Amino acid sequence: MAQSIRCLLILGCGYVGEKLALACLAQGVQVIGTTRHQARALELKKLGIEAFVISSPAELSDAVLARCDAVLDSIPLSRDANGMFASQLQWLPQITAKCSKLKWAAYLSTTGVYGDADGAWVDESWPCKPTSARGTERLLAEQAWLNSGLPAEVFRLAGIYGAERNVLGRLKAGGYKAVAWNPPHYSSRIHVDDIVAALIAAMQQAKVGRLVNLADDMPLPHSEYVCALATMIGAPDPVILSEYEGNNQLSAAVLDFFRDNKRVSNRMLHEDLLPELKYADFRLGLRSAIDKLIDEQ
Repeated sequence: MAQSIRCLLILGCGYVGEKLALACLAQGVQVIGTTRHQARALELKKLGIEAFVISSPAELSDAVLARCDAVLDSIPLSRDANGMFASQLQWLPQITAKCSKLKWAAYLSTTGVYGDADGAWVDESWPCKPTSARGTERLLAEQAWLNSGLPAEVFRLAGIYGAERNVLGRLKAGGYKAVAWNPPHYSSRIHVDDIVAALIAAMQQAKVGRLVNLADDMPLPHSEYVCALATMIGAPDPVILSEYEGNNQLSAAVLDFFRDNKRVSNRMLHEDLLPELKYADFRLGLRSAIDKLIDEQ
């Protein structure tokens, strides 16, 4: 790789982390991944990833941290009796001085940090006014990384999807519910392959303090998105709820995810990292999964 990255540490090696790990292993980069679960560690080891079962990155040895010249933080928010919180505020100060060889660090955040924009196009300069606890805590984690003194940048991810993670199965089963907000609430998506490509490009051309939205070229109201997918696979039409019905029938977590109304600009992603996306919109990104599902019917 251009920066001569030799060892990447992925904190919280889940769906995106695994995809990035495989891409880096293919380029000759050693990859270390952390997880909370022994079964997951065994899965990672089978893929060639050196895995550690820990509850906090602060438990990693000094020797492991000193080996790494790149780190990706993909740890989800934690939960306790008081709700969700960003654990980075606890453990990041404990490992900062031990990460002496880092050339690149990145935190995977969410476009939820922007909050509601009344349907406007939102770029990285948009003021962050999160409307959910999830967005608020993610913003705190971003700030912890950017203020850590490490060569960190932040990637704000739209809704992640891929061949293995999508709503096709739920649509096929029938009874899928979505809200038709008035006015329509736009949301954005990003294919996992394009996330990986953007992260690898960032490793090769690091910019300390950079903020980048990772979203595709096609913001769309969620209700229109699922209706289009249902038509493409011949699934039952989704149940489209009014805002009042949605508030009574859907969970607070689901409503929080789609309550904000914004169209995420990916101009900087195109200018800095990926001139073209592999999957500019969901119809391209799910084509193979859709074809497979249709063949099975």
